[in-house]
Amino acid sequence: MKTIIAFAFLLTPILGVAQGDREFIFEQFTKTIGDWEGFMEYTDESDNTTKYSLPAKCQASFNGTKWEYAVQYDHGRGDITGGKGECTVNEDGTKMNYDGVIWNVTAVEEHGDTIDIVMETSGKEKRRPTDLRRTITLTSVAFYITEEVRTAEFGPNYIVRNRHILRRPARSKE
Repeated sequence: MKTIIAFAFLLTPILGVAQGDREFIFEQFTKTIGDWEGFMEYTDESDNTTKYSLPAKCQASFNGTKWEYAVQYDHGRGDITGGKGECTVNEDGTKMNYDGVIWNVTAVEEHGDTIDIVMETSGKEKRRPTDLRRTITLTSVAFYITEEVRTAEFGPNYIVRNRHILRRPARSKE
């Protein structure tokens, strides 16, 4: 009987944390509402080494269940492209439907003023089976979306495919 009580005692905090992750994730999404600017760094797929950077602007919203964002990339000389993302979280905060792909939430960590929400899934890149990891990082002044890939060809380490580095726009002094 003592074993059962001890086991139940151990499960209670674990379940509480799992239930709380969804609300904690929602709190983080709420922090991203509004306008952001910065840049997107990406690693060229042809050599997995060369890095490029593009200025970026982002608008994020959260309606209480779905987080959405739209990003515009400035390639220079008036060439602007864009992308969108949307994300919902399951009831216990263990999975996210991020742009139609189901990701496992593998970590929700707080380090001082920094929050990391880490998701992983399996997919393909250039028709090769690939492990994918996406991390949303929030600080008191910025937020980041980092996308990493790993294949048997690359070895055990992930390669950063792209990283959005965004801050609130500077306010005019008028």
